[in-house]
Amino acid sequence: MPIQPAGGQPADNKPKTLSQLELFRGLKASTLEGLARQAQTRQLVKGELLFNEGDPSGGLFVVAEGRIRIWAVSAAGIEVTLNVLTPGAMFGEIGMLDGSPRTAGASAMAATKLHSIARRPFFEALELDPQLTRNVVEQLCQRLRWVSARMEDASLRQAPERLARLIAHLTRDHGKPTKNGIEINIKLTQGELAQWTAMSRENLNKLLVGWASEGLLTQARSGIVVHDIERLEEIAELGQ
Repeated sequence: MPIQPAGGQPADNKPKTLSQLELFRGLKASTLEGLARQAQTRQLVKGELLFNEGDPSGGLFVVAEGRIRIWAVSAAGIEVTLNVLTPGAMFGEIGMLDGSPRTAGASAMAATKLHSIARRPFFEALELDPQLTRNVVEQLCQRLRWVSARMEDASLRQAPERLARLIAHLTRDHGKPTKNGIEINIKLTQGELAQWTAMSRENLNKLLVGWASEGLLTQARSGIVVHDIERLEEIAELGQ
């Protein structure tokens, strides 16, 4: 589906959506409103590709509704999930800033609505508002730390640690307390979890079944319900 042009149309709730992102924190109202006017909106259906690894970088994206999967293909030709982004998340800013090709692919895991900001209006805003420059530096530092952590997971941690870290992360960021435990609001298939943790589905299923028998979690139709987050965090740091 083509990008819907924003020119001449009201910005709707885009200023509010953008202001909630760390990248746009503390900006002048005029800067935020100008970016919102330039922002375009795109709708994706489930499974639709937004961009491939190696595609030209045109701008950054903000998830307004739905869910985006960020992925890359390994040297062995295996597709690995790098991240799953939910409403309020931002991505594509690195390519937007340096103009280099996309370093990963992005596709919709559900019906998704995105806001995008192109490179030119973003750089114009950088010249007008020093706070945006400071925010960019902070965001780049955070991204570097995130990449370092991912490299550590891939090279130093065993499969149980990787999976436990992922489930603990999802529980903290997307968990909803219920009478049965903490339900992870993001429903991921075992295939998606396996891609995210660079595991085979067989090994992942074996771990989940084992943890379920120990009472750490339950695999429900609605997703994973965590019963013992402390034990999962212990596995994440120390292994089995």
